[in-house]
Parts: sequence; structure tokens; C-alpha cells
Amino acid sequence: MSVMKLLALFTLLTVIYQIYCYAVTRQREEKQRVCRGLGIALFSLGAALLATRDTFMVFSGIFLMMLGFRLLAYSLDRMDKKVYIDRYDESNHD
Repeated sequence: MSVMKLLALFTLLTVIYQIYCYAVTRQREEKQRVCRGLGIALFSLGAALLATRDTFMVFSGIFLMMLGFRLLAYSLDRMDKKVYIDRYDESNHD
């Protein structure tokens, strides 16, 4: 039974990683929207897997939570990198 569970878990993680790769290749607003939604979903799924207390499931849950955090970080990224809030203006400071 453990081998079947491991095989199913490996297949699930492979499919989730393919969806992750799809999400990070989107552009601009679509990337923010897709990464935010998928990041929340992966983090929630990872937290649910932690509750099972099975060794394979716990490590998979931690992996999914890390992917979720990474996707949430991608969704918070600025779309227009030419505008910086913390730009130092030398002409106003003597």
C-alpha cells in the first residue's frame, strides 16, 4: 500500500510542478492573478497534508507550502520595474 501511495503522491507533485511552471511564465497582470490564486491553493493543500501525519504526506505538504510561498512572492512583485518608490533624488539633498 505504501508503494501505491508514494506513486500517486509523486504523480500529483509532478502535475502540480507543471502547473507551477505554467504560472510563473505568465506576464504582467495575468501572472499576478494566477500566481496569487495558485499560491493560496498550494499553501492550503500543503497545510492539509501536514495534518495527515504520514511521513510522505508531511514532506509533500512542506514542499507544497514552499511552492505556495514562492508563488505568493511572485504575485507581489511589481509589474513595472522602471518606477522605484525608494529612489534617491540628489538634487533635493545638499
